[in-house]
Amino acid sequence: MAEFLTTNGTSYHIEKIIIEAKSKLVLISPYLQISKTFYERLKDASNNNVAIKIIYGKDELKPNEKNSLAELKNVELFYFQNLHAKCYLNENKMVITSMNMYEFSEKTNREMGVLIDRNVDKDLFEKAVAETLSILQSAEPVSLIRSERQTIAPVKSNTSGQAKQKYQKQIRGYCIRCETRIDYNPEKPYCPDCFSIWAQFENPDYRENVCHRCGEYDETSMNRPQDKDCFNQWRSEQKKSYI
Repeated sequence: MAEFLTTNGTSYHIEKIIIEAKSKLVLISPYLQISKTFYERLKDASNNNVAIKIIYGKDELKPNEKNSLAELKNVELFYFQNLHAKCYLNENKMVITSMNMYEFSEKTNREMGVLIDRNVDKDLFEKAVAETLSILQSAEPVSLIRSERQTIAPVKSNTSGQAKQKYQKQIRGYCIRCETRIDYNPEKPYCPDCFSIWAQFENPDYRENVCHRCGEYDETSMNRPQDKDCFNQWRSEQKKSYI
């Protein structure tokens, strides 16, 4: 018999479905912003040769999200414009839920879901699979090619008759929690909404998921808002500014 799930149960069983997938995995979510934990699970599944299909339908994916998915083998991405369903399944189990594959939903929203086991509710499971295949057949494939994003632009200028390499100030960055584009300022790496949530606890070492400079997935915090490469590049630019 199908099992009712609360928010925590829904998140737990979606993760479990990814972990337990043996050959195939289908993830349907209108809003796609994969948390670091889910991404790591997808990476494990990909390394185990699980065929992964992800279908989304709202907003354009941020470059770091596409780039991260492009790094995984056996992953196909699809876009379905009128998508509102949320469904996650492997060969044997499925969760139909209100929860998007969106980190904010996991941490903040009140969600519900239903867990369906193929061995217990075979007819119900197969009907849901048939609808999933119908959505998949109508969806548009999205190319997963890693794109390089320039974070600073070099410009040449002459100083004392000698050509020197200088750098334009980078004015746009990413919120280290929700990935929203914000002004680039390592001392203020949150958007206003995420900062108001962070300020309730003010833990400068609380782990976030996004580099403030390049927007790629990495472990960051208020104390260290940039990944190692971006931090080193930022430090190098700071030194040059004093020369």
